[in-house]
Amino acid sequence: MIKAFLFDMDGVLADTEDLSITIGIEYFSSIGIKASRADFEPNLGAGERAFFDRTALSLGALGNSRYSYEDASAFFRARYPELLARLDSAHPGAAEAVRNARRSGIMTSVASSAPAWKVHENIKAIGLGADDFDFIATGEDIRRNKPEKDIYELCLIKLGVDGSEAVVFEDSVSGITSGKRAGCRVVALMTTIDGESAAKAGADAVISDLSALPRFSSAEEAEGAIFALSSEEKGEVYGANIIRPGRRRLSDAFTLERVKKAAAAARENAYAPYSGFKVGAAVLSTSSGRIYAGCNVENSSYGATICAERNAITTAITAEGVIGIDILVVCSDDDPPAPPCAVCLQVIAEYARPDTHIVLFSVNGQERHYAFSELLPNPFVFPTMRR
Repeated sequence: MIKAFLFDMDGVLADTEDLSITIGIEYFSSIGIKASRADFEPNLGAGERAFFDRTALSLGALGNSRYSYEDASAFFRARYPELLARLDSAHPGAAEAVRNARRSGIMTSVASSAPAWKVHENIKAIGLGADDFDFIATGEDIRRNKPEKDIYELCLIKLGVDGSEAVVFEDSVSGITSGKRAGCRVVALMTTIDGESAAKAGADAVISDLSALPRFSSAEEAEGAIFALSSEEKGEVYGANIIRPGRRRLSDAFTLERVKKAAAAARENAYAPYSGFKVGAAVLSTSSGRIYAGCNVENSSYGATICAERNAITTAITAEGVIGIDILVVCSDDDPPAPPCAVCLQVIAEYARPDTHIVLFSVNGQERHYAFSELLPNPFVFPTMRR
């Protein structure tokens, strides 16, 4: 039974990872050293000292007389509140996830590697207060930071719960590792990490952000909503590819509504000045649980037109690499709802299973459900590509 939610801060509750990196780049620039986002990314989630010292090491600045951690920390603290005030820094669904947990009898805790001043600045910035949490742990409360288990073990001790009774929400490999070492189940957020990396690190569930958590009114409902379905650990054939499905996902009904909403929203942006026929599509990636949307984009040369379904698929591949399609939704204003064209069906076949769920719905309320094999029973797929 779930008794506690343990939230990392940066990248989970607060959208501040880019802000921290921006200030880090500014600091190194101030001492004449050029740094980039890629230099800082491996050190996210491991605490401020690691954030600066490890980056300095990779830049060849550790031991350089121009660099000192104390100066970097002071620079960061001076700049952070000013830049934070300019941002809408709350991740989608963050405040509601914390409040809904408390209403449902689930204890909440922050477990952040950041210094205390930064954690409390972030809590205020996202519209919460210290009293929204039963305990707040920061990097100052422990000797060993993530990926060691210390910070999550401290939260468990203070809340009086066992690791099996707590769910950790994390967005970094070091954070996932820390939560798993403390014996907790971990939900990874795709805010700063990709689904494959999260799965390799041991995440028990992967969601886009905290807005993907459904509402629940009890710990029992939370358990079912977050850890509803299990999948095979081994890879499965999705068209021409072998894809390892995510280990857990949210309930089918809730997930489908999110995919439909994304398709309908994408349709609003369709560029269809010639036909006037607007279409939106959205796909659910089977490995990450993320949703990608696209709309039709027409062209004066009709053959250059891009359909919504292909647009959504290429957007997903751009973000993740090769995908497997768990669900595909197409939204139009046709009655009955318009199916994918023949070209789109062939493209879908590259990434779909025969039982991939295809949903066609119209803005007027019509809705039809198919297995992909019903729309294209004999797709052309190179068998030798399935490796």
